[in-house]
Amino acid sequence: MCIGYGMQAQDNYPTPTYNKNRLFYIQHSKNHNTYVYDAKITNNHIDKNDPIDVYRIVYEGNTGTRKSLTAIQRRLAYGIISDCVNNNLYEMHLAASKDLELYLCLNNEKQPKVYTTINHRKMFIDKLFIELKSGGLHIKADYILFYGTDYNTGEQVTEKLILDN
Repeated sequence: MCIGYGMQAQDNYPTPTYNKNRLFYIQHSKNHNTYVYDAKITNNHIDKNDPIDVYRIVYEGNTGTRKSLTAIQRRLAYGIISDCVNNNLYEMHLAASKDLELYLCLNNEKQPKVYTTINHRKMFIDKLFIELKSGGLHIKADYILFYGTDYNTGEQVTEKLILDN
């Protein structure tokens, strides 16, 4: 379901400082903390042994402090599991979902990018917004908004993935 890029998933959320190796970041509806994914690049190649630097930015009190993921965040939610498919191409998924296939590659300008297919649209991802719903001990996602560019046209797009919980 295409929603249109101009729609805002969240108001007054901070944007992480620009980084040329930024792949994407994730924000959610419970607070402004941001989970950031940057590619590790050496000599125009993705680091084969450790391709992605994953961390969080804690915005409590407007500090914007960089912190490592907790063990639980890394193992159950925001960590990345990756497999090298071939030189500069990695198949990945978030720890929270093995069903959401992500692909890390270098584009024609040798910039790292992550793409996926949502609602039959292949797209490069810039950011994700997760709408969380309360559910007792286990937090579940209601839907995810994917912001980015169409893989073929370069058009800015937003796709909404409604999750079955």
